Amino acid sequence: MTFVEGDRPLWDLLSADERALTELLLTAEKPVGAARAHRHLVASGSAVSQATVSRMLLRLDELGVTEGEGRNGRRLTEPARLVLVRASQHRRRNALIDDMFDEADRSELIDLLALRKVVEIEAADLACGRASRDDHQALRTSLEQYDQNRLHGGDFSRHAIEFHVLLCQAAHSAPYAVVAEALYPEVNYFEPLVVAAAHRVGQKNQSSAEHAAIVQAVIRGDRKASRRLTGKHFDTMISWLTELTELEFEQVVAEVDVPPQN
Repeated sequence: MTFVEGDRPLWDLLSADERALTELLLTAEKPVGAARAHRHLVASGSAVSQATVSRMLLRLDELGVTEGEGRNGRRLTEPARLVLVRASQHRRRNALIDDMFDEADRSELIDLLALRKVVEIEAADLACGRASRDDHQALRTSLEQYDQNRLHGGDFSRHAIEFHVLLCQAAHSAPYAVVAEALYPEVNYFEPLVVAAAHRVGQKNQSSAEHAAIVQAVIRGDRKASRRLTGKHFDTMISWLTELTELEFEQVVAEVDVPPQN
């Protein structure tokens, strides 16, 4: 059972009160009856009646989310539990990421770049031996789009992070692809901050040149150069943030003011 309606996953099919009920069921050690479910929702601030709660539980039964256990109440079906545990983990991950970017703490942003440096040095190394011609072309296209937007005053931050996603994908390794595809889209609203910091220190063209050098090393299959150039690129970005005074950093954050995109 996949719990989808069209392209909508289980979580999107549920109302706010139904989501609260599934969270109660997820943590409950025993089956949950309508009376307990009603008390939980009222304590959470809902004005729902017990009759409405009973109808909600019947709907969850119909969706295959819950199943009855005699007169004891209901529990989650095992397939639903697996889906909801994963959804809960994703929400916690997204909350942690949102908190980090909302605060825009310089040390944490530098820590993130340092983490990405370790990942991408290894990804670039693997890409030297595994990247296909399609990967090479995708990296070249990303560079071209980056430069077109940069030269014509467009927003090139999306293409900046896309380059890093493509580099991880070119490693043709599931762990690297998962890191890039799970984390990097969230970095889209951080990338403009790095770009703004580069402008502040007078190095707005530096990333383009460094990206191009990494691509050439990967295409040549030069693992040593790819590692060195990728590490140097992240050192460059870290230096942009560390070279700013506290006031300059606050000004950059205020200038960018990019809200998290859920």
